[in-house]
Order: sequence, then structure tokens, then C-alpha cells
Amino acid sequence: MKRLTYTLFGVLLVMLWSCSPTTQITASWKADEGVPKQYQSLLIAALIQNLAIRQSIETEFSERLADRNVQTNKSLDILKPEFLDEGEPSREKIMSILEESKSDGILTVNLIDVDEESRYVPGGTAGPAYMPMGRFGYYNNFPGYFHHAYGNAWNPGYYVEEKEYFLETNLYDSESMELVWSAQSRTVNPATINTFAEEYVTVLKAQLREEGLIP
Repeated sequence: MKRLTYTLFGVLLVMLWSCSPTTQITASWKADEGVPKQYQSLLIAALIQNLAIRQSIETEFSERLADRNVQTNKSLDILKPEFLDEGEPSREKIMSILEESKSDGILTVNLIDVDEESRYVPGGTAGPAYMPMGRFGYYNNFPGYFHHAYGNAWNPGYYVEEKEYFLETNLYDSESMELVWSAQSRTVNPATINTFAEEYVTVLKAQLREEGLIP
């Protein structure tokens, strides 16, 4: 019964962890230009090799920015599959695409790092592994220590696979082609591609509004 209790407690912790927000902005920068320009139309370009992630992020941005009356174009709809076949595109080629999209800004998303780690969560009772002369009275006699150690010995822990995704989001002005705003974000253990895109866009959209860059 006690083992079952510990197991259920561990599952509950995992469920609570998975339900908590997983994306946060770790750093941001904005050009010092006085009153910021509000962008009414954006080209959304997720520069990510994984097509499913790219499509999910661009679609989520497009749908959520529509709520703020911001027109969007997705790079998946504009950039043809052979766009990069001839190597790095020229400035003229990029400008022609921007003119076609009629966007006054370009919002890019780039996956810059993925960190994977396996973490062991011990079973049994919580507390330091070794402190015989400390304040924990169960070390002072065998029955007390046996009761403490029983939880660790007969209730094994479990491993949690943790993944951290680090993304860079940049906003460029279409007219000057210069960087206007940039942010780095960290996402921990996304449950699915769709939930990741939802949480990521929620955080980035809120920051863009706070900076005065979108309505």
C-alpha cells in the first residue's frame, strides 16, 4: 500500500509539472528609437528544419496575431521548395519576396539549441542522503533509521527525461532590413508540438505587445 502511495505521488508530480507553463523569455533586446513602430503586417518565417514544428509555429502566430488585427503571411506559403537550391538568396531576391507578401516586418524563429538530460527522482522519504550528526533524530537509533531507510530501499525512484529547447525570435523592419527587436526563450519538456507552439506564441505575443511593436 505504501509503495502504491509513493508511485501515485510521483505520477501526480509529473502531471503537475506537465500542466505548468513551460516557456519563458530569458533575454530580450530592442532598438532604441523612441516611440516604437507598430507593425500591422508581418511575414512569419520559422527557420526550422523540422517541417511539423515550422508549420505549427507559423500557423499559431498567424491565427493569434489575427486577433490583434495584424495581417500575416507564412513563409511556407511564399517560399517555394526550390528557394534555397541556388545557395544563399540575394538581397534582391529577398526584397522581391517581401514586396510580394506586402509585409512591413519580418518575424523569424530559429531553434538555436536543444539540451537533453536524464534526472533521477529518488523514492521513499525526502531528506539528505547522509547527515548522521545533524538534526534528524532517526539516525540516533536503529529502529528510527530502519523506518527512514525503508522508504528508500523498498520504494525505488524513477527517471525523468528532461528536454530544453532554446529559440531565438527576431523582428526585422522590411523597409530598412534592420533588426528592431530580439528575444531568446527557453521551453522545458513540451508535451506535444501543438502545445509547445501555443505556449511559445502566447509568451512571445505578450512580449511584443508589451514592447509596443504590435497593437
